[in-house]
Amino acid sequence: MPKLYSEVLSGVLKILLISLVTLASLSWLGTLAYSLNEAFYVNYVYSVDNFIQIFANVLYYIVLVLYLIWIYRVHMDLNRLFPLYLRSPGMALACNLIPFFSFYGIPSVYSRIGHAFQGQPSTSRAGSQIRGLAGPLIILLIASNLTNRLAGNQNDPTVAGLLVAGGLSILLYVVFLTLCLLVSRSVKTASLRSAYSPVPDPEAEEWADDRLGSNTGSPLQG
Repeated sequence: MPKLYSEVLSGVLKILLISLVTLASLSWLGTLAYSLNEAFYVNYVYSVDNFIQIFANVLYYIVLVLYLIWIYRVHMDLNRLFPLYLRSPGMALACNLIPFFSFYGIPSVYSRIGHAFQGQPSTSRAGSQIRGLAGPLIILLIASNLTNRLAGNQNDPTVAGLLVAGGLSILLYVVFLTLCLLVSRSVKTASLRSAYSPVPDPEAEEWADDRLGSNTGSPLQG
């Protein structure tokens, strides 16, 4: 089986996305603790929560860079596995990078990926799941961006606003993690299927046709 362009990066991205979901969840719990008991938060949680938030912010940008490289490499694999898959790696990257257009571009990338996998029996279910997540993805992208901007623009954001923004960010990370898992598994399955599928040999087919053509008469003919 030929080595996949995205295989190694898929494994790294999964680990980092799981770490990001974990840190974001811990940070959200810290905010919840502050809302329930401010004195307890200041005495026991603040220092740890501050470290978690700093580390989560650094990890977010690391994941962002690796994600862009990953989606580029995934499309290199898709172009090799599916000759009729028309979206190039460069176009997929543009769909994720161009401001405002990315609100359409990112879900459309996963919709196309899911459609490609739906055409194969071994990845049909995963393809449907990938396409099904394209809708929630755009909703969470818009909602998460709006709530985080509102919270960031306020001098003294409300705890409720921080909880909502944090909760939406966690859900968004979970969706991206789920898509990463589904896409990486489906690419590997499609690659295995391609490796073990019989490849037609034109010369052998021509030889077989000649042999069949010379024996088209009745078996009883001498």
